[in-house]
Amino acid sequence: MKRFILLVVIIMCVVLTGCQTVEKEEKIDVIATVTDMQYRSSYQTTIPIYNGKTTTFISQTHPARYLVTISYEDVSETFNNRNLYENVKEGDTIQMVLYRGYDKDNNLIKQALQFPE
Repeated sequence: MKRFILLVVIIMCVVLTGCQTVEKEEKIDVIATVTDMQYRSSYQTTIPIYNGKTTTFISQTHPARYLVTISYEDVSETFNNRNLYENVKEGDTIQMVLYRGYDKDNNLIKQALQFPE
């Protein structure tokens, strides 16, 4: 009985979510602006792992992050890219591609900035 209820709940979740698929794509070359830059240095964390009465500590290293936010009109994307971080400054303009995805009723459902290929 529990499996049947679980199956019904899963089916209802899938049916009620209503996935939107991109039916039409549009790519436009735009000139975007660097609006924010942040550097976050690398760091380590230690995680305790408990196994009964024994505790083992595992060290985890997090790499440095070079975050560059690029905006065009109402679209902003943040990229973690060291080369980009080192070669631009806030206020610079960059050639980007604005991707727009539309559903079957021609409603905008997704837009993002991408680097030119």
